[in-house]
Amino acid sequence: MAKLMNMFVVLIAIQICLLMYTKQTPENNVIWLFVTTLSAWGTGGLILGIVGIASGIGLVGVAAASQFGFKTDFLIFAPAIAGFISCGTVLTNLASVMRDDLISSVFPACSIAAPLSVACGPVNIVLAVFPGILALYYVITILSWWRGQDY
Repeated sequence: MAKLMNMFVVLIAIQICLLMYTKQTPENNVIWLFVTTLSAWGTGGLILGIVGIASGIGLVGVAAASQFGFKTDFLIFAPAIAGFISCGTVLTNLASVMRDDLISSVFPACSIAAPLSVACGPVNIVLAVFPGILALYYVITILSWWRGQDY
């Protein structure tokens, strides 16, 4: 759980930097809303989503385990994975801010209005190296936690 917690701290730090750096508010995710509204613990989207989905899948997992005789921890943690991966929207916000700044200051010949797939090649390379590798590491960290390899 240590690597996953470190990644959550990194995501929160990136969200704080984006809020301080950009004039518009980037899209919030469930971890940011959870951290900023601790008084609403029982009504927060993170807690209600994890509890609701986990209880549903947990019941299905227990029923399947009783029928077929296999371990259910993999199934019980499955709903949390979707919630954890959705918290990675901070990285897409970071990529969007970096893309706009790179196009406006370093590569002015590229068009901001063009979609990312047809945008300037050097901008795509920079985005693949910095937020892209961080996003890949985030997904790998979540999957290793799910498989029980993150101690």
